[in-house]
Amino acid sequence: SRGGGGGGGDILPGTLPDLQAFGEIDLKNISPAIGVVSNEVKYKPMSRGNEYLFDEEERERSFGEHLVFYCGSSYITGVAAGVAMGMVEGLQKGQNLPNSRLKLNAVVNACSKRAPVFGSNLGVLALMFTTSERITRYVRDSDDTLNPIIGAASTGFMFKCTSGLRACLGWTLAGGVGMTLITLTGQVHNFLYRSRIADFDVRSVMSSSTQSS
Repeated sequence: SRGGGGGGGDILPGTLPDLQAFGEIDLKNISPAIGVVSNEVKYKPMSRGNEYLFDEEERERSFGEHLVFYCGSSYITGVAAGVAMGMVEGLQKGQNLPNSRLKLNAVVNACSKRAPVFGSNLGVLALMFTTSERITRYVRDSDDTLNPIIGAASTGFMFKCTSGLRACLGWTLAGGVGMTLITLTGQVHNFLYRSRIADFDVRSVMSSSTQSS
């Protein structure tokens, strides 16, 4: 297709138009992604997710959505783990039973004993964590990696607060340290991913597009 007036020329597929043909336009007023045009500043794409011009356009999951997702997925995971453990226990206990019906009954009994307990415990942990993390976020008025760490430590404290001081402190420490390791793993992954992304110089792309057209 033909470019607009002002010597725009032809626009080749996969190239940017000659924005200089439209006159003196301050690209920084159009979009931050396009507006980083100085030679000293380079634009580096985000490693994941969408980019928004205005912060209010970015929508995140609500507290209710987080609650349903974490509790549901945790309960299903706990039930699956309980079934697996119950099958192992049932097969071990049923080795000396005389017939296959009694062996199957031992497996079913073991699964029905373990699965609800594991599912309920993980569901309660997810409920406590989601609530603690959101309360911490509102109290601190900040959305950073410290919130899930505090939420995990609080979850361990609440989950074992009636089991004695040693168990309570142990679970609190385990929750905080575990979430810290998970957070650090995510940060290291993002850092390594971003380091492999070449800097995107908008000025050079615009110059090459202008020369092509």
